[in-house]
Amino acid sequence: MIKMDDDPRPWVQRRMWLKAGLALAAMPFWLVSRKLEAATWFAQAFEAKQTDQVMAALEATAVPVSADLQIEAPQKAENGTVVQVELTSHQPAGNVRSLRLLADANPTPLIASFELGKQVLPKVVTRVKLAQSGEVIALLQQVNGQFQQQRRQVVVLEDGCAGSEREEPFATSMKMRARILEDGSLGKNITELKIIILHPMRTGRSKNDDGQRMPAHFMQLMQVVLNGQVVVDAQTGTGISRNPYFTFYLKDAKAGDVIAVNWQDNLGYEGHGQVTVSA
Repeated sequence: MIKMDDDPRPWVQRRMWLKAGLALAAMPFWLVSRKLEAATWFAQAFEAKQTDQVMAALEATAVPVSADLQIEAPQKAENGTVVQVELTSHQPAGNVRSLRLLADANPTPLIASFELGKQVLPKVVTRVKLAQSGEVIALLQQVNGQFQQQRRQVVVLEDGCAGSEREEPFATSMKMRARILEDGSLGKNITELKIIILHPMRTGRSKNDDGQRMPAHFMQLMQVVLNGQVVVDAQTGTGISRNPYFTFYLKDAKAGDVIAVNWQDNLGYEGHGQVTVSA
């Protein structure tokens, strides 16, 4: 078992989990099944009920709006259970420490936090749940500690955070694809990594067919490891859609390089997968 530091500061906790992830990634792949600790999940931010509480927990105050930071999302979402959102900054890889995604009208606004390594472009695609109409917020932190934000209004026609679900035995799997893109607007030698993880991502507010509330069951931690180096350190909350989907963009990966993904959820279940970069 990997032991984590009890230091409550989130950046110290993330650093400890990164070190643990590096130790795991250095092992033969079949040994990565050692349990990842969920103690580093930033509960204060993810369980906050208001956006200003999240910002305070992240120490992001008086954050300016930046035209460089962009949010791609539909103006109108027919069903709030699956809304694709893309966050993009034109800053070069290595300039951005983290990208975070919030939904102001969700019961818990913080959806996900992505700590980005030097090889990762500040561009992330995922699918989220939106409870009702409101602002989707992107929060960027540069390596110098400064924050930027961008906001986009999304109209939601059907609540994506409650409703009813079929209760089924838990089973999971992961699919990944990593391919080198043709040189274009993202630059040269860019690898696109797509990840889909089968997981119910229950919020704790939905009910089964008998009308009984089902307990929360959602992913909390995910690592992307390139050739033994952690390049994405993600934390997620209940706002990520069922069967989490992510796209990341990595610089200077080569055909034949190995990318591993490790995740853990709030009930202690975990998953591991790997893919080889293709030309």
